[in-house]
Amino acid sequence: MRRLRRNKTSPVSARRNLQSGQSMVLIGLMMIVFIAMLAVILDGGYAYVQRRNAQTAADAGAMAGARELCLTGDPDMAIAAAIDYAITRNRALEADVVVLDGEVKVTTRIPFATFFGSILGRPSITSSAIAAANCFAPSRAEGILPIAWHCPLDNILLDLYGNQYCDFQTYDGVGDPDISELYIIMNSRKVGEEDVPFCMLEGPVNCDLDGDGDEELLVGGDRSWLDLSGGGGGASELVDWIENGFPDEVNMHTWYAGQSGVANNIFQAIDTGTQFILPVFDAVSVGEPTSPQLHEGDTIVSTSGTWTNYFHVISFSIFVPTCVHATGGDSCELYDLYQGEGYLGPNDKTIEGYFVNGSVVGLGGQGELDAGAFTLYLTR
Repeated sequence: MRRLRRNKTSPVSARRNLQSGQSMVLIGLMMIVFIAMLAVILDGGYAYVQRRNAQTAADAGAMAGARELCLTGDPDMAIAAAIDYAITRNRALEADVVVLDGEVKVTTRIPFATFFGSILGRPSITSSAIAAANCFAPSRAEGILPIAWHCPLDNILLDLYGNQYCDFQTYDGVGDPDISELYIIMNSRKVGEEDVPFCMLEGPVNCDLDGDGDEELLVGGDRSWLDLSGGGGGASELVDWIENGFPDEVNMHTWYAGQSGVANNIFQAIDTGTQFILPVFDAVSVGEPTSPQLHEGDTIVSTSGTWTNYFHVISFSIFVPTCVHATGGDSCELYDLYQGEGYLGPNDKTIEGYFVNGSVVGLGGQGELDAGAFTLYLTR
């Protein structure tokens, strides 16, 4: 009689099967962890790249929008410029622009499909960024032309945002400058000569510097050339500053003495058609300023020369000379007009041109008075 025997799994074999099943579970879990790590590394890394792209686009859009707002004062044009730079030029896929109180804020977004995130239920990610920018009147400048331009206190007004600006005419960039957009910023006559003065043909700029009811010309010979270094000045120094720019930084709330500048070669050194930074002054002191003209925070650059008038620099402007009338030089539009009316003589030298709104290399800081020149900064 045959006895049937039941096959039994050995303890060792059972243990092996159990371990094999556990290994499959562990491998499955490890695969999930591995995919999650790949998602973090690859998708996260790509998200970081796109985040930087979104920030670059937001920064560019905000700066472009702020610049357009400063140039035109038109919020719609600022929004259009911001979107153009954010999307068209810097490849953001979406952009929102808000203009408020002179600030342009841009929010950009770049959505993209993930590599491994879809396996984990995240098929796409959107990288976003925010930037804001504003334009400011500059508080400092380098490479300036050493000719002071006047903005009297009664010509300082407030714009829609409560910022101070100097009320004078700037060239609008359409066609050739109209005669009403031209200024003579320098004349070789000394202050005090009895002539009918001018600033501009229909000038909104008041030239009554001493408040006596009579306007004074902004002229050379202790009126508009500045002794920026305090060294006493001189023709060779002025020519060097005209051709190469004053090498040091000029700051607002600084008093500079005047100096003479009637030599022919000084005027002839002016390069017409070039944009120059001009310091703008709002007050004149006979001798070094003292209270009440001298305020806390003001700086005085004392001169070793003989000139006594000091000019308080409050801002900066951008001037483009169109014509220089010097001995044996060109005939100039405004010079011819005023010489023909008897206001200027045949030996007078003049520098005439127009002011523009804009920003150029050499300007910096955040000042107080808008005189056409501006700086751009990200505020967020």
